[in-house]
Amino acid sequence: MSQIIKLQEKELQNIKDAQTKITQLIYGLGQLEVQKTNILAQLEEAQLEQNTLGKDLQEKYGEGNINLETGEITPTEELESTE
Repeated sequence: MSQIIKLQEKELQNIKDAQTKITQLIYGLGQLEVQKTNILAQLEEAQLEQNTLGKDLQEKYGEGNINLETGEITPTEELESTE
């Protein structure tokens, strides 16, 4: 018959504390994943908005480069076919 050994109160508390810490860290990782997913969705939305704005400006002013400091558009010259 095997003998039952009882842990000291401090040892038992240390194990419980370690388990609680691990559980909290896993929960924190889950929260970070949710935040990451939300931020990635917001990033995609912002990129789509930027693309739409770019297309709208291109239709209005033609192909070009925008200087974000001055608001000036420098038209790009379309390459003509040499055929």
